[in-house]
Amino acid sequence: MSGSSESKKKPRRRDAERTRTAILDAAQELFSEKGFSNTGVREVADLAGVNSALVGRYFGSKEGLYRAALDRWLDVTPILRSDRGLLAEEIVAAFFSDSEALRPLAMMILSAADPVAHEVSIELLHSKIIEPMAEWLGPPDGAGRAARLSALWTGFLTSLRLLPLEPLRGEHAESSRRWLVATTQAIIDGDDI
Repeated sequence: MSGSSESKKKPRRRDAERTRTAILDAAQELFSEKGFSNTGVREVADLAGVNSALVGRYFGSKEGLYRAALDRWLDVTPILRSDRGLLAEEIVAAFFSDSEALRPLAMMILSAADPVAHEVSIELLHSKIIEPMAEWLGPPDGAGRAARLSALWTGFLTSLRLLPLEPLRGEHAESSRRWLVATTQAIIDGDDI
């Protein structure tokens, strides 16, 4: 009988993982479209196809859900394993091709007016982006250069995708891309100081 109870537990774990993933996917989609204040837990649960009580079970609260959804996207460490000379090209290529790259930025911008989401966003931005990047960049002024990269990328992505400035897109996309690669690489190399 112990074999049959073990086989019952495995599917539940997989279901739990799928449920958690479905909730996070739905939360990321809604938070990046509507922000923290305008997204409800029931709405997330409905989009995920689960009972809203499961959101509380897995994440504790709406704040916990926002934290987990943002945390899932904000991880710069895999990018920092790239060749230092190619990092700028790789990041900028994602900006121009990957709509998923926009989600954490949209989540933070659209949620900035809410004090709870604002604090979570700042905390995760520092711990998941600025601090690891500052360590990777090293002296001189690794923290300042990491903050400048974050500001550059945030501003550029906002102007490219959230509040589109046409002179950065279309026929000008290639010159915009080259400028962003060069500026990013200059900051990485410490040439901006």
